[in-house]
Amino acid sequence: MFEAAARLQAHNQEMVKCLSQLRTQRQKLADRVATQQQERLALQTEIGNLQRQLDSLDESLEQNRRKLHEQEAKLADTEAGYSKVVDTMHILLMSVKKDGEREMKQKDGERE
Repeated sequence: MFEAAARLQAHNQEMVKCLSQLRTQRQKLADRVATQQQERLALQTEIGNLQRQLDSLDESLEQNRRKLHEQEAKLADTEAGYSKVVDTMHILLMSVKKDGEREMKQKDGERE
């Protein structure tokens, strides 16, 4: 009986040791889980901030693209208008030169 009691006590000590090891492993795992949850929360917060920045940038980019398109259209219209003005001035200049040459010829003809 003494031998059975000694084996029981040895098994009990071994069981207590195993339970202690399992508790230690569980605590390490619980600590790791808590750390990972904190990292996850930090990453979610960072992702949220980055998403807001991206949304803001996308909105600004779209506004600036619209403005650029409007400016390009205005520039094209202005250049086309200016080209017409230059063409009109050229025609007017040619007309004035032609009229001036006619008048000079008439004056030269009157002098002779």
